[in-house]
Amino acid sequence: MQRRLSALCFALPLFAGCASVSITSKPPGVDVIMSVPGQENGKLLGKTPLQQEMAELSKLSNKSTIVLTLKRAGYRNQNFVIPNLGGGKLEIEANMLPIGSDDSADINTAVRFLLEAERQIIDKNFKEALKSLEKSRAANPNIAAAYTFEGTVYMLQNQTEKAREAFYKALALDPSDTEVRALLAETGASADVPAGGKGKARGKK
Repeated sequence: MQRRLSALCFALPLFAGCASVSITSKPPGVDVIMSVPGQENGKLLGKTPLQQEMAELSKLSNKSTIVLTLKRAGYRNQNFVIPNLGGGKLEIEANMLPIGSDDSADINTAVRFLLEAERQIIDKNFKEALKSLEKSRAANPNIAAAYTFEGTVYMLQNQTEKAREAFYKALALDPSDTEVRALLAETGASADVPAGGKGKARGKK
């Protein structure tokens, strides 16, 4: 099984078996730091491109939730949350955004599609709502509400696993959102994401 995170910051459960994580970035040479909830200091794993065995990460984290933070001077940090270690191959592709880059136009477009999706959810037009949310994320993937709405749509359709993954994405972007934590609890998932670990999603290419 192989899964890929295209510069997204979200929690992704993996299943039992041999596993590895491959991390690349644009630009390369970005520090990869591993931390777990409750720890103040993280451990530097190396620089991108980097590959790590999940078994080794599991040993270092004592089988706790893992947060991989990508850092480089002059760029916004990106966080990737991995709540459950197990089998499979995880590829992380991070497109780092320079600090101070202006994405206000993209935000306005994203919010417009968010409002459109909200109306469609109220009208129970879930298929069109998902399309609007996809357009919102395409405009700017750093808005947590898009993933919260997506998770809500899947919950209303009784698609628990998809709802859970969407809520994890929202929580990685906004760990202080107690409503999303409550929604995650309703899916039977853990909401154990560090409160200070605000994530950033996919950057522009």
